[in-house]
Amino acid sequence: MGKDDKYRVIGKVVAITSDRFTIELLSGIENFNVNGFDDIHYFAQVGSYIILPYQNYHIVTEIVSVKERDTILPNNNPTEQILNKSKSIKYLEVTPIGTISIDNKFSFGVSVYPPLYSDVLYIKQQELDCIFNIENVEVLVNDDYKNVKDKTHGNNTRLQSLSIGKSTVFEDYDIKVDIDKFFGSHSAILGNTGSGKSCTISSMLQILYKKNSYAAVGSTFLFLDVNGEYMNAFSVLNETNSDIQIKYFSIDSDELESKFFLPHWFLSFEEWALLLNASEKTQLPILRNALGLATLFASDNSECNKKVKNHILAACILTCYESSDSPVTKYQRIKSLVSKGGFNNDILTNYDARFGNFPNQDAEKNFISTIKNHIDINGFEIPTYNNTFFSFDLFEECLDIAILFEEAHGNKQIRDYCSSLLTRFKSLRDRKDFDFLKNNAKDTNVDSYILNLTGLKREKDSLCKESQIIILDLNSCEDEVVEIISCVISRLSFEKLKTAEPRNHFPINLVLEEAHRYISLIQERTFLKANHIFERIAKEGRKYGMFLMISSQRPSELSKTVLSQCSNFIVHRIQNPEDLSHIRQITPHVSETVLKRLPSIPTQQALIFGQAVNLPSMFKVHTANPLPKSDNNKVSRNWFIAKDSEISIKFQ
Repeated sequence: MGKDDKYRVIGKVVAITSDRFTIELLSGIENFNVNGFDDIHYFAQVGSYIILPYQNYHIVTEIVSVKERDTILPNNNPTEQILNKSKSIKYLEVTPIGTISIDNKFSFGVSVYPPLYSDVLYIKQQELDCIFNIENVEVLVNDDYKNVKDKTHGNNTRLQSLSIGKSTVFEDYDIKVDIDKFFGSHSAILGNTGSGKSCTISSMLQILYKKNSYAAVGSTFLFLDVNGEYMNAFSVLNETNSDIQIKYFSIDSDELESKFFLPHWFLSFEEWALLLNASEKTQLPILRNALGLATLFASDNSECNKKVKNHILAACILTCYESSDSPVTKYQRIKSLVSKGGFNNDILTNYDARFGNFPNQDAEKNFISTIKNHIDINGFEIPTYNNTFFSFDLFEECLDIAILFEEAHGNKQIRDYCSSLLTRFKSLRDRKDFDFLKNNAKDTNVDSYILNLTGLKREKDSLCKESQIIILDLNSCEDEVVEIISCVISRLSFEKLKTAEPRNHFPINLVLEEAHRYISLIQERTFLKANHIFERIAKEGRKYGMFLMISSQRPSELSKTVLSQCSNFIVHRIQNPEDLSHIRQITPHVSETVLKRLPSIPTQQALIFGQAVNLPSMFKVHTANPLPKSDNNKVSRNWFIAKDSEISIKFQ
């Protein structure tokens, strides 16, 4: 025990269990106050800390319960009872949370316990400084993060920690996160609607970008903003820091630069299956073949491609001719197939569209013989889909040809099995909310598309940062639209990062607002391999520099794999019992006392824990300015108005 520690003793350890200690305070301590050399210390607030010296370090404990037991007095005089309250026996229940070493370094977690009747001390400011890591937050650019420089230093500096709020227990202390450990790992911001999740994210980035000399120009935050909140929060960011640029995309935008589109040929096979609700046993093979045919028909007219195309079309033509369709339908389908291949149009000269046949056997034999000449007896495989350009309108024909080709091989029921697939595609074709997929700009390539979406621009042979915050406004989109966009954008970005050299030098933080809508644990579809991209990023993204920031009201509905890979958590008010239970499962090192407070903590307050902070802490989030568009409705103001007042809103 240090030379000054004996003057700080407030009690003794009288009981020890695996997860908590009982402290009996010294007699004569009134109102849980003690006069120290520097100040009057009130040490018995729930959530506050006291310390236990043991060997060469101090064990830091959190107070979870305060109680007292009256002594037996000789009389029952009420006044006498009050006056003798100082004689009551007072107890504290505490849980160990970490240790402070002899060199004033705080470490979370306790591996050894003190002996019974060990002294207990109130905590001093110096020890709180160790716990909350109070120090300057800028270091020289070429420094090793040890020699801290003052902010007024003339050389360029970088931030190593970021203040995100004030401690609710120790108001003089900032709660700060280690930038490398928070933004260089997956994080989750959880809480009920209206508890302050979007304000927390907005506030953090607003504070991050206040450093306008040698700013965080290399950062990339890609927002999937399903509520249309964040444009307002970052609307004046460029005015306060001209180095930082915001890029905004919206499906509903009328401006070409900000209008979001996603070329349909960028979708992988799994994403097409997700989009079309393709069933695994019967429809997936047809979908795979249709995508291969679209690749084939949109490719150049090389001799090899012509042979493959004509082989497939010839097999389909014969199947159509032998089918029991009506004569008019049969003729139209055969005519369409003939026009796609290298066939002589004269083969249909004698074909009678009214009856679906030829006038004589010789004409029919000539037609069949001509078509069969294009069929390779060894057969051909339909080429593999390779994400090259093809027209959206062409895909419907390719689906039909893929079905015909399957029928040509004897599967006469395949059209019935694929009826829902065809219906789904026709629905997407006619729906306005899927127009973003129907862009036929053939010159759009994945490379330039992803560079633009991640705030990069190419200048000659080099790349430079054009914008740091990229907001994709999906406010008007249904869940199925949000689902497919989030899958494709995340996959394309991740695949791009995997090819980057040097590896892991261009971090991308993907902010997933209302994440339960598209990385849900409860999946209703049978084929969801496309959604696995989030689990893959959660497991592998750290290696390549792609990090998830998940914001959700329902942690119990999120993918367990994704949530299990999060290293940092900011938890606002949560009241649903299932969600509370889920939080308990993923936070075994956070005390039950802290978790019990989650249903009742006010808006703008939260619990943070994980790698980026020294210890779990309750804090009040810095106020975002401007706020995201997530204000609560002022019901009384909107209700109580004069009769016949004009309602100043517009509907689109």
